[in-house]
Amino acid sequence: MHLNSGLIERVFLRIGSAETDDQLQTALAKFLTPVILKLNSGDEAVRKKVMELLVHINKRLKSLNKVQLPVESLITQYLDPSASSIITNFSIIYIRMGYPRLEPAKQAELVPLLIKCLDGKPNTQQDSILHLMMPALEHVKMPQDDKQKQQIFGLTEKPLIVKVMLDYMMDILLLPYNAHISTPTQTRPSTAPAGGPGPTTTLPPPGLSEYSKRRVLGDSPLNPEALEKAKIGVLKFLGSGLIEEKMVVCHYVIASSDTRHSVATAADLELKRITGSVDWNSLDILNKLYTIFQGTIDIKGKVSQ
Repeated sequence: MHLNSGLIERVFLRIGSAETDDQLQTALAKFLTPVILKLNSGDEAVRKKVMELLVHINKRLKSLNKVQLPVESLITQYLDPSASSIITNFSIIYIRMGYPRLEPAKQAELVPLLIKCLDGKPNTQQDSILHLMMPALEHVKMPQDDKQKQQIFGLTEKPLIVKVMLDYMMDILLLPYNAHISTPTQTRPSTAPAGGPGPTTTLPPPGLSEYSKRRVLGDSPLNPEALEKAKIGVLKFLGSGLIEEKMVVCHYVIASSDTRHSVATAADLELKRITGSVDWNSLDILNKLYTIFQGTIDIKGKVSQ
């Protein structure tokens, strides 16, 4: 749909006059994606009007959390290789806003598309997409056929995307259930007088850097129950056969020590299933485990990450 300045005004009136949730939802389904596209307009007046409209939409949506957004068309626009950065930036804003409003089954259905969204995008946007994706993994229905599975998720030829996902999933599995609560810790430099109190700092959880902690917590940290479900979803996804066992075994090792029984049990079952086929002397596995073991430590008052 091509929108000129006059049509933008009409869209503004259409959305502004929507009195019910259904009317607003219908208008957004029809107009939101093409309106965002007009941010590419060479006409400054059009761009200004679009921004005014988006501000109005944001205000309406803030108090109407049941109104659905056209998430699938927004994802399609975000994936368009010809889309400018301003289009992808605004598309991801509304994807982030709309995806959690979807029913769990629909969220799960869109996971393969979200995985495609990771390719070639900035780290901050990748983190946002992964943050959306993690709670949906437990609802994903995996095909029994391996070939069909690979066709749907398309990870076979995407080693960089696999690495991005595995790194984020490891951080999720390492995240304690109280990570959203900052607990100050006293540290004392080696030059400080013996017995004197040290400065108060907030250390990241063991095995995580401050950056890793921040990126998995995101703007809206998962509560403990949601985090537990997300971890189970991660283990379910890793156990689907989409990714080589040698690449996920360390995730199982970490999760098998989780403080929640459901997570630890699920990880332990996966470990038992693959333990005979994994080369535990592999340098890749040993190095990864050693790196996790080192984690974030405090030596003589110096924080290492």
